[in-house]
Amino acid sequence: MRREWCSAGYGDQSPPDEIHVRIYFLQQGSTEVDARIFFRHYEAKLWKNHRGRLIKNWKRLAWQWIL
Repeated sequence: MRREWCSAGYGDQSPPDEIHVRIYFLQQGSTEVDARIFFRHYEAKLWKNHRGRLIKNWKRLAWQWIL
């Protein structure tokens, strides 16, 4: 599914664009594969947390995922 807008890639813009997730993972020393798995996991959850609320900072979540 292609979105008609593009975010600036900040952590507080949710949902993020997949390219921004890939760049962040690479900057943190992770891989594109891990970025893709992370992105698809949270895309399937509609970028919501376990309480059903929209994730406010995807970079914080990604940082925890990478660790």
